[in-house]
Amino acid sequence: MAENTAWILLAVALVIVAILGGYALILRRRLAKRRVAMAAQWADEAQRAQHNLLENLQVIAQCMLDDQMNLTEGCLRARLLLDLLEEGRYVFQEEFVVFDTVHQRARHLDTHEAREALSKKERRQQDAERRAIEEQHESSIREGARSLFNFCVKKRAQQTPDEALFHDATQPVK
Repeated sequence: MAENTAWILLAVALVIVAILGGYALILRRRLAKRRVAMAAQWADEAQRAQHNLLENLQVIAQCMLDDQMNLTEGCLRARLLLDLLEEGRYVFQEEFVVFDTVHQRARHLDTHEAREALSKKERRQQDAERRAIEEQHESSIREGARSLFNFCVKKRAQQTPDEALFHDATQPVK
């Protein structure tokens, strides 16, 4: 009788191990599917982020070309966004290096609240320094802005995401 009980318990144990092994296999497959889905989602988000960076860079370039933004501010913004675009791959590209040059010369200038806290004399001194930087590099900045605008147009045409981040509320969502 004890031998029969041992065989029955062994059979029950094997069934339990088989069931648990099957369940582990199911969980492993679910995890693999979830990882693939998350990787696809991350890739999609990264593509959209790159697309948005290009869009913002294009707007900055256009604003510099249209004199809607002072050139120093445009260079500072363009340099920071270029650093984020494809892990800084384009920061030191020949046609965009002027943005880094101006960034290096002007990054110490106060902005926002720090600028407001300056005395009028200090603010005038910083404005004069900013204007001197702009005058020295104006033609290079405008060439860089033109190149940046054209670069962004080409890259955005290649990377148009399937779905926009924001939809026109008056239009039906696809």
